[in-house]
Amino acid sequence: MPGATFLTGDLVTLKTIEDEDVEFLRDGVNHPAVRGPVGQTTPTNGPAEQAAFEAESDDPDVVRLLITHDDERVGIIALDPIEWDHGVAEVGYWIAPEHRRQGYARDALDAVLAYAFDELRMHKVSASVYEFNVASDELLRSAGFSEEGVLRENVYADGRYHDTHWFGLLESEYRDG
Repeated sequence: MPGATFLTGDLVTLKTIEDEDVEFLRDGVNHPAVRGPVGQTTPTNGPAEQAAFEAESDDPDVVRLLITHDDERVGIIALDPIEWDHGVAEVGYWIAPEHRRQGYARDALDAVLAYAFDELRMHKVSASVYEFNVASDELLRSAGFSEEGVLRENVYADGRYHDTHWFGLLESEYRDG
């Protein structure tokens, strides 16, 4: 069973990530439909994912949460890194393919944005999306993010180079949204 409830949305509950979730994380980042959009280019095994989990658990500049729906694991969302001195955090997420297009990512993003701006007092939340990840591009735009720039052909996937689009959402835009 997933860890303790940390944040709640209308559809999802964001919970602490525990040892028993590492297998789900490993399977997720290795899935072909997930690994491309998150930039995972090499396989990750259980011990490597366990080591990453332990390192992030002790990192004060990372908030990584399990996205659940009715206590079923559906994905993860993270603020990583958090730059406390500047009040800036980068958000990243993935949803397991069988749980996509059900509103879970948007609900999790809304909950994490409220947390970032209301509790952590962030000034800005940023995100990056590879050009082929249309769903994430649309999600960020619908949540009020503005495109801030493009890194041209800086990632190699599926046999060719792709652009990375950078997005940002200021606290004032979030409040006005």
